[in-house]
Amino acid sequence: MGRRKDFMPRKDTEFFSFQRILVDKVVANKAAWGIPDADVNPLIARRSEFEPVRVKAQNKNTRTSTDVLAHRQMRKTYEKEIRAFVRKYKEFIPDTGKVGMGLTVRDTEPSPRGLIESIPVVALLPIGGGGIKVICKRETDQNRPSMHRLADAIECRSILVQGRMAINDPEAAPKSQISKKAKFIIQCGDENAGKHFYGFFRWVNLTNPANSGPWSKAHTMIVP
Repeated sequence: MGRRKDFMPRKDTEFFSFQRILVDKVVANKAAWGIPDADVNPLIARRSEFEPVRVKAQNKNTRTSTDVLAHRQMRKTYEKEIRAFVRKYKEFIPDTGKVGMGLTVRDTEPSPRGLIESIPVVALLPIGGGGIKVICKRETDQNRPSMHRLADAIECRSILVQGRMAINDPEAAPKSQISKKAKFIIQCGDENAGKHFYGFFRWVNLTNPANSGPWSKAHTMIVP
């Protein structure tokens, strides 16, 4: 899902149009949207106060530095009031109304993500009591646990055996564990202490599993 931009315009001309449309829409739809006059009237009053100040500051032939400063200060105050109003009533306003007012509409569709082609860099650490700490990293981020940017989680397929064995196929490892964190614990149990743990790891796209990454080679250690 793409990052949402701020709904507040930066340019003065755009903000002037934005605030006008927003207040007009709120006034016209306040009853339908369930917004009380007690919260609408301050917006109307602020607009009536702001617009003459802005017009005065825009006149290059007559404006003073005091006029420009007054406009900047009032716009900051006005922006804060609009943001507070939107936070309070954004759930009352339908998406069609938000679009018409220039407000951000929540993106509920996940952005498509491509095929994962790399494998995680995996480190296994014994923690005792049959537990193994797993730390996964991207190939370009070796100093801390990290998740692949196209992945939601890490999958581990594992098997416990007595003694060393040549296990090279993830399909031979029946136990599966999914972690949404790059650092997690695999509990093998005290009763399995001394056995050999074999684990295969891959990046997983939970929304579209077909785009999950390839399996790593088998990582192995003796269960502590």
